[in-house]
Amino acid sequence: METRCPIVAIVGRPNVGKSSLFNRIAGNSRQQNSRQRSAVSRQSREPRGSEKQTQPPHTESRQPITDSQYADSRSSLKYAVVHDTPGVTRDRNYADVVWADRAFTIVDTGGLDVDPDDRLIDNVQSQVDAALAEASLVLFVVDARTGIMPHDRVVADKLRAADKPIVLVVNKVDSDRFHNEAAEFYALGLAEPMWISCVQNDGIRELLDRVVESLPETDETRHNAPATMKIAIVGRPNVGKSSLINSLLGEERMIVDDRPGTTRDAVNMRIVHDNIPFEVLDTAGMRRKSAINDELESVTVQRAIHSIRQSDIAVLVLDVTQDIAQQDKTIANFIERQGKASVLVMNKWDLIDKDHTTHPTFMDAIAAQLPQLGYVPRVFASALTGQRVTQILTTALEVYRAYCTHIPTPALNDLLLELRNAHPPPRVKGARPALKYITQVETKPPTFLIFGRNVHRVQQPYEAYLVNNIRKEFGFHGTPIRIFYRRS
Repeated sequence: METRCPIVAIVGRPNVGKSSLFNRIAGNSRQQNSRQRSAVSRQSREPRGSEKQTQPPHTESRQPITDSQYADSRSSLKYAVVHDTPGVTRDRNYADVVWADRAFTIVDTGGLDVDPDDRLIDNVQSQVDAALAEASLVLFVVDARTGIMPHDRVVADKLRAADKPIVLVVNKVDSDRFHNEAAEFYALGLAEPMWISCVQNDGIRELLDRVVESLPETDETRHNAPATMKIAIVGRPNVGKSSLINSLLGEERMIVDDRPGTTRDAVNMRIVHDNIPFEVLDTAGMRRKSAINDELESVTVQRAIHSIRQSDIAVLVLDVTQDIAQQDKTIANFIERQGKASVLVMNKWDLIDKDHTTHPTFMDAIAAQLPQLGYVPRVFASALTGQRVTQILTTALEVYRAYCTHIPTPALNDLLLELRNAHPPPRVKGARPALKYITQVETKPPTFLIFGRNVHRVQQPYEAYLVNNIRKEFGFHGTPIRIFYRRS
């Protein structure tokens, strides 16, 4: 009996719809779980009659007032990039699935190719082999429109040699004609095929039922893993993002190549560090918009942007052997605007000749060129040697705790009184803002609401004074701080 969550690997030759199937399985699981939660919520609500609930003071001000509307947009997003170009999926992409009270992890893999003539394609094959090695069940995807291709027979032989349970999935059965022609796949000598259409979402639920029936027994029937902290690894192409993740994992999970654009999708991995679970998202390199000429690259950059939005912590990787570029500043601006806690990683530190002035010089340069992230901790690391790589996770955890911190209202108002008495807000057009009361209304990022008179006249320098002193008093290391105002 297995004790870990079973892994289901999706394999097949390029462009048969593996990533589309991955998206459908993840999406159908999410929809089912959402319906179950809604049903439980409806059952748990009891009529209150004429009873009225009392609310604490200023409750009306505690409505979401930041950019958090994007936080649950996953339902409309594809989990893996889908494109007609063969070989889009290069790394292993994971998603947790719960279906019929059984939990498993689905893995999207690159297309199995025969006799690859490119070292990058060869790396893709090693990623597929690694996924097969850890899989409890294999979904072998073929294309009903093309019929059995020579590559399909080679892949089938490879899978039989792996000695894993196999479900043959015939995709693109979009009409009765294709359904009749798909009968030829019995010739592969595998189990009863499953006929599906990812485009029409046909057969996916039946396939999931088949997967659950075929999974090995485990000692747990429901996915109850603790919530993980999500860290997006972002930066320009070729700064060493995937190499850093490989160093963290201690294995060649991510494909590393010296050509920019190796990572095309936002790929998530699980890491446990000091008994704390992390979910690390490796993203495509984000080039400036004018340099993107390819539709596929545009899609992957959008995925990287979405990964930042969905993450708890954004780790911006910089290459210390290069000057800070305008694109680094653009990414930093985006992270700050999204209200994300962050860590700056100065990669390739092993390549720098150092003396007693090197570190302070770099710190000053970063502060001068990335002032929008002046509150963000910096880790000088080397993916190649492993120097301070685990410190990235330790620092991210510290930042995340600050990101989630809620300060009691009395402590905030004591500080506001002290700051106001030391330096009252300056007059603007003859009227001085009167700041009476402050309360924290949100975390992630820490967001504060100040009540008073003429609050619309508070100028940016004075707000910076408030933010800096809130940070100095209560920490908030690595996280942005938001302040809003309301007239009272």
